Amino acid sequence: MSEAHGEGPQRELPGGASRFVRALWGFDVRLHALPPAAHEFAARRPRFVASNLWLPASPLTGVPGSFSDYLFAACAHISAHLRFGAPRFSIKSLKPAQVAIISLLEDARVERLATEQYPGLARLWAPYYTARADGQKTSLSLFARLARALHDDAYVDDDSWVSKGRQLFFEGRAEWRDASLCRRIGGALGNDLGQMRVQFNAKDYAVQPAYRDDNIGLWQFEQEQTDDGCELESEGRRRIESDVPTPKPPERGEPLASGPSDASASERASGSRSQVGAELEPATLHPEWDYVIGRERPDFCRVRERPAALGDATRIAATLARYAPARKRLERSALRLADRRPIRLRRLLDGDSLDLPAALAAVVAHESAVSADPRVYRRLRFQLEPPALLLLLDLSESLNASAPGSSATLLELARSASALLATSLSSIAGDLAIHGFSSNGRHDVGYYRFKDFGQPYDELVRARLAGMHAHLSTRLGSALRHAGRALATRNAARKLLLVVTDGEPSDIDIHDPKYLLFDAKQATISNRRLGVTSFCVGLDANAEGSVKPIFGAGNYSLLDRLESLPQKIAQLYLRLSA
Repeated sequence: MSEAHGEGPQRELPGGASRFVRALWGFDVRLHALPPAAHEFAARRPRFVASNLWLPASPLTGVPGSFSDYLFAACAHISAHLRFGAPRFSIKSLKPAQVAIISLLEDARVERLATEQYPGLARLWAPYYTARADGQKTSLSLFARLARALHDDAYVDDDSWVSKGRQLFFEGRAEWRDASLCRRIGGALGNDLGQMRVQFNAKDYAVQPAYRDDNIGLWQFEQEQTDDGCELESEGRRRIESDVPTPKPPERGEPLASGPSDASASERASGSRSQVGAELEPATLHPEWDYVIGRERPDFCRVRERPAALGDATRIAATLARYAPARKRLERSALRLADRRPIRLRRLLDGDSLDLPAALAAVVAHESAVSADPRVYRRLRFQLEPPALLLLLDLSESLNASAPGSSATLLELARSASALLATSLSSIAGDLAIHGFSSNGRHDVGYYRFKDFGQPYDELVRARLAGMHAHLSTRLGSALRHAGRALATRNAARKLLLVVTDGEPSDIDIHDPKYLLFDAKQATISNRRLGVTSFCVGLDANAEGSVKPIFGAGNYSLLDRLESLPQKIAQLYLRLSA
């Protein structure tokens, strides 16, 4: 029976485990019973420091198979670290989630190297991988799914974060003997996890699967006592938890300080809301087109309608003063569009009905042996009715950039264009709506109605336009489908969806640039079946490669001078309405 320093007598552990390690790699290990923790933050896991292994003295709850098999699996895993591991990683400024991800990748790296030499080890570990590609997207579930994806070649997971981790890991196969690969990939995956707003709590984190060690032996901590696992755990947890930023509540009137991720205040507010209350908000499910499998995934995305923030409505008046000439031209043209009286066209060679006066004159001429005028038909023509128009604004973070050659941001130009259109058409067009969107993954596509169909252009609408802000990402296809549904319900002969965006679609959970582009293209096709015509105003003159495939030739316009956006929107409306 072995004894750990300062722990007192422990239960006897199977001596076959140490002989198993010696048979595998030719070196000896010292086995110790894992002592109980003073504060049980998470489920206990095996631990190693140098050649000292701490293993549970009794079976763990929920672990498949026999307790003896579990101990052999744990010993095989830890001995793989001792055989193929590198010097301990330095924590430095890493965040707790990055520490956990790098450790997970290091676990997979040493296991892959061990199974290259002893393929049977994969069968020893396989029963403990029970993660499935479903359920909520939490850090614990994503880490368990990634662990299985790196172990089981046959496992299929459609989550983009898990897929990216697997792709980067196996693309670096030639570097598996270099532990710096794990640090490089782990840093990138940790940043992605932060952008996904997935919470990670070091106190609740337990390494998965359960036979793996708790990663304490992989990291260099301060003042660690390498012969005492309890002291090492205490110091390791203290260091990891100290890296978690604790936000200080702002004083009244004090602006929010930038967090470690340099996110904007609006982004942090949205991220917090997404974590706490997103599931409480009503959501509309939409399909999403997957070009890889060539079909739609039904009910795949959630669009959540949220109230638009209110701003200072007086800003809109100041904005419109700069576009007074364009506003007057648009109002005159709009009044002409509103005049929908019928026009009678007479004395035609063909038409819808007889022009009776002309027909009688022809009969008289014929009876008088005079050559008759053959133009005896008439036709009734109506002026075209203005279309139901929905102006859909891409409100992703990139709109906060300044327009080249202008002091205004893209967001300010989009706000000006919206206000100019709404002001000029308010007297004649009730079928005008101004909506916007931004996304935070497929489960959280935010949708905002600044002005809805039939709503008067009043002080409330102006306050909403003034409070418009841009943040997060651009899941264009979901927004197109949601806007298309809103337009399809209008009782209008023509339905026009005018989209203003600054580039190709993107989102935090998608890393294939073609995926969302093909989905947006499919969304415009679906809208066309609903009688909705889509047209795009691109804010990037070089965006033809992404805009043209989505909207089709002739259904987009790219701006060379971004400051002309408000006038351009007005001109497009008049041209498309004629």
